Amino acid sequence: MATGDQRTEVEIFGERYALRSEDAVEHLHRVADYVDTKFREVSRSSPGLVPSRVAVLVSVNIADELFKQSEELRRREEEMVARIDGIVRLLQREDVTG
Repeated sequence: MATGDQRTEVEIFGERYALRSEDAVEHLHRVADYVDTKFREVSRSSPGLVPSRVAVLVSVNIADELFKQSEELRRREEEMVARIDGIVRLLQREDVTG
């Protein structure tokens, strides 16, 4: 939900960032919390990594999640279209025989 130019400060992995967006401040905080959680997960699983390497791994992990979700959405959409097509064919048969 766009609410105009929103500004807020968030903390990600111990660093403060000023964010500006058309999205609600609450949305910005949820996104920042999500990214912060991902940073902490990667950092915990690989404690010797420097922050720049953590950032790259977090980016790859989030991109992977996005790609998988997009693929799943596309698969579900294709499945729904196939079901709708099947229903339309059944209805058309009903019209012809009815």
